[in-house]
Amino acid sequence: MAGPGLTLLQEISEHPGVTVNEVARLTGLPKSRVSVLMSGLAAQGVVRKDSDSHDSRLVRLCITPEGSGHIVEWSALAQQAVGHLLEPLSDEELVVVAEGLAALQRAFQLAKMPSSAEQHTTTELPC
Repeated sequence: MAGPGLTLLQEISEHPGVTVNEVARLTGLPKSRVSVLMSGLAAQGVVRKDSDSHDSRLVRLCITPEGSGHIVEWSALAQQAVGHLLEPLSDEELVVVAEGLAALQRAFQLAKMPSSAEQHTTTELPC
């Protein structure tokens, strides 16, 4: 599993019980693409689709233990790869990299911040 599938798994992990529409909004991917990817992830057993207890038209997405395992595995591989890349850098260069990453993280957080109207549209439910 790679790319968009892992991105969607991460979003579902961070926002348990989201809908396809909410995942599309969070990721910026078209709803149709998210829907197709979710069907594939569900077929692989890494995502579970649950009916909403209040609105049977809604489908809530939950990550399965197998899906959580994929996230853990991917994170470990990514950390190892980044560690190898950073190994030859000096302490001063590492400080610059850390500062740049902190700024990038802030930019991503700001980009993902929903407007006050959108804040009420993402419903996170325990899965």
